[in-house]
Amino acid sequence: MEDRLSSLPDDLLHSILRGVPLKHAARTSALSRRWVAHWIRALAASPVLDFTDSNFAYGQPPARAAATVDRCLRLHAEHGTPLHVFRVALVSPSVPGDGAFGRDVVGWIAAAVTRGAREVEVDLTPSQEDADPGSAANSLERLALGRLSLRAVPLPAAGLAGLRSLSLSHADVTDEALRGVLANCGALESLSLRCCSLLTTVSVASERLRVLELLGCRSVRELRVAAPALESFALYGNVILSVTDWFDSVAVDFGAAPALRDVYLSQMDCCGSLDRNIDYYYPFVYHVPQARILTLCSVGLVVPIFSLDSDDDNHFDHFPYAHLNGDDSAYIDMPNLQELQLLMGSLEEEMSTQDPRFPERVYYFFNYTSLPVLERLFIRLASNPANGSSSEPDEDDDDAEIRFGPHEIVLGQLTFIKVVNFRGTWRERRLVAYLLKRAPILEQLVLVTVRGEGAPGDEQPENIKEWVSELQKASCEARITVCRPSEDDSPNHAHTRFFHEEYCCT
Repeated sequence: MEDRLSSLPDDLLHSILRGVPLKHAARTSALSRRWVAHWIRALAASPVLDFTDSNFAYGQPPARAAATVDRCLRLHAEHGTPLHVFRVALVSPSVPGDGAFGRDVVGWIAAAVTRGAREVEVDLTPSQEDADPGSAANSLERLALGRLSLRAVPLPAAGLAGLRSLSLSHADVTDEALRGVLANCGALESLSLRCCSLLTTVSVASERLRVLELLGCRSVRELRVAAPALESFALYGNVILSVTDWFDSVAVDFGAAPALRDVYLSQMDCCGSLDRNIDYYYPFVYHVPQARILTLCSVGLVVPIFSLDSDDDNHFDHFPYAHLNGDDSAYIDMPNLQELQLLMGSLEEEMSTQDPRFPERVYYFFNYTSLPVLERLFIRLASNPANGSSSEPDEDDDDAEIRFGPHEIVLGQLTFIKVVNFRGTWRERRLVAYLLKRAPILEQLVLVTVRGEGAPGDEQPENIKEWVSELQKASCEARITVCRPSEDDSPNHAHTRFFHEEYCCT
């Protein structure tokens, strides 16, 4: 059979080979010896070496996969083409002594950085023991390591002075190793720590850091941040609030961050209930009052009532305690907040010793938190609440009883409200009625029903729309939209990732 492909011009063949995965390009060597030169030239001409294709090392022993990466790096270097990006994702054997790429990774990172790479990404599954980015040179700008052990990293880690982005996911990194790495990252602008189970103390001091993520690190008991240029902060962990029992407390020291605008705060159990047997809480949200965009879970809606007992200050002296059941609530000012999203559990919480209509934390938050420029409010109810009672109150609901302060709140700049997973239970209705009476320039209310049918409290959109149209509204211009999830085309909050739904951190 005539080999018509081989008769194509060399430039066209090189263009074709650059567009196919490396593994398939290398297999063209079986066609003829001429193709060997073609795929090697295509490899050498590319500034990107990407070994993340799932089929790259399929069926190969670890030693052969490592040898292939070594060979490609060597061939690329021999042809002298600048290397900008180096990525590799391999399955590392869990059997001790079977070759876990540890020494290979060190060499790959060193080779890529020596060649001037600006972006290096290595992901090994499961984690391995010996990787060491310490030989990196200052050209490195982005480093992402997943399921990688850093216990063997010599400290202080060298060659990271130019690093701008660092991501550690499921990494075997200790407090000491993290401090050693960060100490050499003077240019760092983005730091992401995800599901790093060995971390107990996270201390970040950086003049340039703009983005900080601390997600799923369950063992963290101390968080200290000094980053005056910080713009975005995401926390999914156990430090959304602090408890005064010093055995269990999380110490938080969040320095001034005047540029901070984007904050995501979610407790690991997200929408769980507070332990009423513990007296003192201090919500993390009050460490970041300057935020303009905020996502907050219902655990973080506790309004602090500051303790006046100076004897309580013996445990920690860097933040005041908040008493959940005290007399004098603090009035918190969030002067910049324009867009708020609340991740709520069931609104059907009831205290056995209180009236069934005991006000939920969301009302406390609105009554004791000043929100002078709030424009957009998003409330995401639990899609499958554990306590989704739809029972009606014993008497007609009257939100006049929802008053906790000496003032009547007015959400004077609020123009848009969206409630997702709305079932139409009486507590959900009471919340909507409460907000409609306090938003004089509201332009649109969107109620998105829960997915599926037959859940307790579910009602058809038509019935919900009829009910809401009869409510008293402070704004005569407010448009009401009731729709199913598939029909919703209204705006969404800036944060559309929900870590409590997508993370399964162990």
